[in-house]
Amino acid sequence: MRREDDDTTHRRRRHRSGRRALALPLAAIGFVACAASPPPPPASPPPAALPPPPRASAEPAPPTPEILADEARAKSDLALAPAAEARSAEPDTAPPATPTPHLTSQGYVTWIYSRPKADEHRFLGYVRHGTSVALRSTDLVHGQNCPGGFYQVEPRGFVCNDRTVTLSPSPAFLAGAAATAPSPGPFPYRYALSNGTPMYNRVPTAAEARRFEGAFGPAGAWQPLYRTLAAHEDLADPTPILASDELPPFLAAGGLAAEGRVGLERQVIPLGSMLSFTRAFTAGGRAWLLSADQTVVPADRVRAYRPSVFQGVHLGADTTLPLAWIRGKPRSRFHRNARGALEKAAGDWPLRSHVGLTGKSVTEGGARYLETRVNDDAGLPLYLAEADATVVDVLEEPLRALRSGHKTIHVSITQGTLVAYDGTTPVFTTLISPGAGGVPIKGRDPVHASTTPLGTYTITFKDRAATMSPEKGDNRSFWIADVPYTQYFNPPFALHASYWHERFGESTSAGCVNLSPVDAQTMFDWSDPQVPAEWQGATGAGAPENGQTTSVVITR
Repeated sequence: MRREDDDTTHRRRRHRSGRRALALPLAAIGFVACAASPPPPPASPPPAALPPPPRASAEPAPPTPEILADEARAKSDLALAPAAEARSAEPDTAPPATPTPHLTSQGYVTWIYSRPKADEHRFLGYVRHGTSVALRSTDLVHGQNCPGGFYQVEPRGFVCNDRTVTLSPSPAFLAGAAATAPSPGPFPYRYALSNGTPMYNRVPTAAEARRFEGAFGPAGAWQPLYRTLAAHEDLADPTPILASDELPPFLAAGGLAAEGRVGLERQVIPLGSMLSFTRAFTAGGRAWLLSADQTVVPADRVRAYRPSVFQGVHLGADTTLPLAWIRGKPRSRFHRNARGALEKAAGDWPLRSHVGLTGKSVTEGGARYLETRVNDDAGLPLYLAEADATVVDVLEEPLRALRSGHKTIHVSITQGTLVAYDGTTPVFTTLISPGAGGVPIKGRDPVHASTTPLGTYTITFKDRAATMSPEKGDNRSFWIADVPYTQYFNPPFALHASYWHERFGESTSAGCVNLSPVDAQTMFDWSDPQVPAEWQGATGAGAPENGQTTSVVITR
């Protein structure tokens, strides 16, 4: 449980977290983008409500019967409009629809069990703090290890009726949760790289900000990250963040970002750690951010990430294998000149682009060139040097995991590619970033070596957004907030979005398989098991109630 510190402790933490003091932990961290496992097994129900977690989202309260009735009448009026011209309207005697009861999570997480038993080895998934899940019934079911009984939730499973859940969240709780709710799409939040800053429980006064931020140096200044973390700055934009949102009403007049908080400073987000936020607003002449974990952060002490635009390609009638990906840098195009010899053509194949191949090739001057499905202005095929191509083709020896009715994700470390198979049919391909350590060496710990482990695995847990850190607890020296569309296959290793770089096709990660946010969502939505709409995460292997699981095959 998080603990609020007094002013003396705050001063010590600010001193430790100053710009000079942050250099040591960052140097020791190295590559850590994957140093996190799926949510820990649930413990016994806590005796008291837990504080908000480092992430939060929300769902609006269910509509009232009166609202539903009005909507039903409006739809009825539209549907019967033509008939109403021929006959008089009849009174609407249908009873109003009853809203589906929901259970709201007000603890760190709310676990969903496979049966009415709080069992650390049998959880189906979880509901995120601030969100709610539909109930099958408001009647409680007796069970084990939960004195308050269990609620049955949709579409399956049981939730312990402890202090981490409520049927009637307070208006203040709902307001804060709604303001930090994720958005649909590949970027559920906006993201930024910390230059080192406090995270406040409310908007501080100018004098308070000077006192709490003095150890971090001038606003808008930062130190470059160490070489091993250089990729974390790739998409960080030094342009000041514009305050594009209104001040959340609950923050006006010194209001708290989350009810029940004590003190001004919640914690410090160190240099190099990453922030997720949902609002950018002005207060007291300064721009502020509302973070997803319900804190207030000065916008001039972080750098917003610009969104990556890279995405893979769906395979089908229009795009088929084989195809070539362009990695590392743009590559030359070749075509035949009037004498029939190959020479460079105008333009290049762009970086991280793909081009279809015919399967034919020619050899000239000791080099091999691949014929593409793209023609030059004369209608003749363009060529790509084989040495410049990363070719994805139908496998000569099919993977053992490929079988009818089963989904498989194949990742090649040396090629930096991913191919998704539905049965034995390739349906999607893209570039990924495997571990920066390259091909694993037998006997070396892949976590310490930053390598992606070879082998055949299954999806063990899917999380819509997971905060990653090599440490546990509140006073961490590094974390990456709300990494979207995380799929663990050999914890702590996972497939997940990378919102901080787009070095796809290059060995970059701490060992996880990095995808662009668009591709990560594509794979998350496509793979099994499916995560129910109101759940934050779902267990794969080990939870047959959730359905079959997708295989992940990692090869050289």
